[in-house]
Amino acid sequence: MLKQFIMVLAACVMATIAPLASAYEFAPIVAQFSPNGSGAARTFVVRNTHDVPVALQIEVYRRSADATGEETREPEYDDFIITPPQLVLAPGQSQSIRAQWIGDPNPEIELSYRLIVEQLPIPYSREEVGDKRVADISMGIRYEAALYVVPANGKPSVKITRAEAAKSESGEQVLRITIKNTGQRRAILQNPELKLQSGDQTFTMSGESVSNINNRNIIAGTQAVIDVPWPAPLPVGPVSASISTDFYQN
Repeated sequence: MLKQFIMVLAACVMATIAPLASAYEFAPIVAQFSPNGSGAARTFVVRNTHDVPVALQIEVYRRSADATGEETREPEYDDFIITPPQLVLAPGQSQSIRAQWIGDPNPEIELSYRLIVEQLPIPYSREEVGDKRVADISMGIRYEAALYVVPANGKPSVKITRAEAAKSESGEQVLRITIKNTGQRRAILQNPELKLQSGDQTFTMSGESVSNINNRNIIAGTQAVIDVPWPAPLPVGPVSASISTDFYQN
């Protein structure tokens, strides 16, 4: 009996994984919008790559970050028109999804959103043992695209507003820094370098030692709290820090 249950459970898992691997495709996953004019609309393409119909729902969320840099979201109903907001695709069918910005035509800073395409659950198969149903196997893949409404002018700019010695969750000694984006556009940090000073000692961190910072995306007007390994040459204690970095050009 136990062996039969294990075999049924394995079948359920495999049946779930197979459709999840390639149910549908969506692109692009990053899109920039002008706040007005012809660039205020973008087209996305979704294609059903599976052999059964897929039902999709498209929603937009305003994207920001909390004090630590963790992404926050709020449903957005007024700034975008999504056409269509729901659709069903037959096997092999492709369809365009149009996103039209109708919000502020002249924002002071870049505005960030998530466009989420979520597959509504459709039962695909049923596993039964005798006359008892064990499971309905459903699937629900979602894509999350990043949408940016880009102001006519402005660029990213970052600074360190706080640096302190701290302990990581695993108990390791770290340097905990708060990086704030004071610019008008998202800051995707490239090749950052930290300059530290503790008493009369100075130290520069770059490369692998600041890999937690490299490629970090800090939305305009938000900040991120990031831990990096404490530099061994410096005594643990009060420290000041500054950052120099390139930005990913997009």
